[in-house]
Amino acid sequence: MAFNQNIDFLIRQQLVNLLQGGFAPVVILLREFHYDKTGIVLDGLHFSAFSLLGHMQARQNTLLNFMRDPENNEEVWEDAHWPQKFAPDNEKEWLEAIDQFEAELEEAISIIQNPQTPLYEEQENGKTISWAAMALFHHNGYHIGQMKAIGRQLGVW
Repeated sequence: MAFNQNIDFLIRQQLVNLLQGGFAPVVILLREFHYDKTGIVLDGLHFSAFSLLGHMQARQNTLLNFMRDPENNEEVWEDAHWPQKFAPDNEKEWLEAIDQFEAELEEAISIIQNPQTPLYEEQENGKTISWAAMALFHHNGYHIGQMKAIGRQLGVW
């Protein structure tokens, strides 16, 4: 399937914008979250901000591995990983977790921006790299909304 280069460029730009968070910049919101509140589990939830970030990072890593090498990473939606560690040991651990998340997100973005990346080539599992990018921004967007709600309850914002 051949796409006009302008349409391909536009789709790549839009995917990048969504991966960055659009109206809710993912990494900025994570960096704004107060470290001292990252381990609090609110009533009715099974996660803290710290374990939520760990969950987001695990799913992002799975999708990134597919984007890096789709032929050898067909498992893209395995059982959800929910870390059992609810609080970082210190602020450094929280910031390092954000740094790792950001580095992997930036790598996913660079894969999407690369005009040589075959965004629309269907793999044996029926998925494409463009699907992985959309799944990633959907998953991150859903959970960054939860992070924002938790932060509001805890007085972060």
